[in-house]
Amino acid sequence: MLKAFSHWPEIQKQAVLRLVGEFKPYRGKTAGILLLGLLISALQPLAVKITQAIIDDLQKGVPSDFYRRGPFWVVMVMLVSGFAKYSHNTLKRYVGEKVVMKLRAALFEKYLHMPLSRLDRRKSGEMLSSIQNDLAQVASGIDSLWDILKEPFTFLALIIFAFTKDWILTSCTLLMAPVIAFLFSRSGVAVKRYAGRSLSQFAELMSLNQESIAGSRVVKVFRLEPLLSRKFNEVHSGYFNTTWKSIKVQELSSPTVEFVGTVLMAGVFIYGGYRVSHGYLTTGDLIAFILAIVLAQMPIKSLNNAWLKIRAAEAAAERIFHTLDQPISQPCGTRSVLPFTKEIAFESVSLIYDDKPALNDISLKVQCGECVAFVGTSGSGKTSIVNLLPRLYDPTGGRITIDGVDIREVPLEVLRGLISFVTQDTFLFNDSIYENIRYGKPSASAEEITRAAEMAHCTDFIARCREGFQTRIGDRGMRLSGGERQRIAIARAILKAAPILVLDEATSSLDSHSEVIVQEALEELMFEKTTFLVAHRFSSVLRANRIFVIEHGKIHEAGSHQELVEQGGIYTGLFERQRLPEVTNPS
Repeated sequence: MLKAFSHWPEIQKQAVLRLVGEFKPYRGKTAGILLLGLLISALQPLAVKITQAIIDDLQKGVPSDFYRRGPFWVVMVMLVSGFAKYSHNTLKRYVGEKVVMKLRAALFEKYLHMPLSRLDRRKSGEMLSSIQNDLAQVASGIDSLWDILKEPFTFLALIIFAFTKDWILTSCTLLMAPVIAFLFSRSGVAVKRYAGRSLSQFAELMSLNQESIAGSRVVKVFRLEPLLSRKFNEVHSGYFNTTWKSIKVQELSSPTVEFVGTVLMAGVFIYGGYRVSHGYLTTGDLIAFILAIVLAQMPIKSLNNAWLKIRAAEAAAERIFHTLDQPISQPCGTRSVLPFTKEIAFESVSLIYDDKPALNDISLKVQCGECVAFVGTSGSGKTSIVNLLPRLYDPTGGRITIDGVDIREVPLEVLRGLISFVTQDTFLFNDSIYENIRYGKPSASAEEITRAAEMAHCTDFIARCREGFQTRIGDRGMRLSGGERQRIAIARAILKAAPILVLDEATSSLDSHSEVIVQEALEELMFEKTTFLVAHRFSSVLRANRIFVIEHGKIHEAGSHQELVEQGGIYTGLFERQRLPEVTNPS
């Protein structure tokens, strides 16, 4: 196995060595596990030695005192061995769970802080699979790692004992070692290959499950059940076939090792019988030798199973460490922009997203306290502009400044503390109304949260809920209407009290009645704020100080509503299309 390890590619060695490095905080417990393993290994040949002494004593015809004391010593050895095994197993499980717990927390932190530009390229099901399935494989591998460290000593102790009985017979049995090593190597390579493929397929399976459940309304309305069911079965079949191949390799390796051991034992019986019949060995010696060889096969089987699990864990560890090695945040400096008092400037800003140009040479200035709006057709780049402000993405050209300071030189927590977002696709957590509002300012008092709810016009529907503010709103807030979800999001933004406000299509998906209520709440929110307003409905932008018309990632027109209408350009055409009177049937 050590020879096989030396031929692994460098990335595989690094994954295994890094995983072993995770045990450093538990050096004391690790040393205890190793010492207990050595004790367990040493007790097995001792039990065999006591058994041999009892048999030899019986052969004399007149049992000695040792015959009467022997069983007591066997019981004592087993008692110590049982306690050592219990301590060994509980300690190794504790350390293993601690290591996995640390990796799980690190993955969660990584996903929390990973830039959107990288998260957008990853499936949520794939990330869930890493936290669930990859870590389960690693946990199994860590548990098996201790067998890799302990069982060779058990095997060595039993073989040394066998050497003391008959070195010739023992040497012959060791001729099988290269065969067993070859089987380990071949099966380990196959399991590693299938494990990597299986983990990727499981991630795809998890992603499909997550998307189908999250999009259940779309699935049902568009009757996508047959299509998704067929797609699921295809992915599931691939996952099953890969897993089945891995299972066959693992299950074949164990009986193969057993068969080699059986052939070995057959030779031992033939040659051992010959040695006893010619007086070279006593019956007790032969029985002790056979017991030692039989017991020596058990660590071999354990090593085989452990080796296969470690190769599978290695594939999972490579995936986990690849994720953990990704940079978790954009570079930033230490300059402050508090308080924000002057202007926000976009200076020749460009953005390429997914190898496609999203923005091209955007230049504008927004004064503190000003309300500006962005209009244009879908995909024109309106949302891309406001997403750059809190550095959800970084521009690929140009820069954005707040009071003359490049936002890339500002700590992210300071920058994002200046900005509140209310979007069309409101995200709420599966928690109480109270907690969802409190996310805007975790340190807020109950009075502040109640006041924010009142300003956002939430108190009417909260009063109708049986548990009031403590009502749980379900996954993504699905127990509430669209207007109610928007008002909670507005209350959250009010509570944050950030000086810069981004409203991205905040009312576009609401009915007219809900829009009126939400609009009133937005006016409360926008008071004395610097507001960036992205809107499809022109009723939302009429009171903006300036309106920017975005087409194909560029600013084509800018001005107040009245100025743009008088120009008769793109804005006028968009505005007139929304003002078209309803067609009525002739009477």
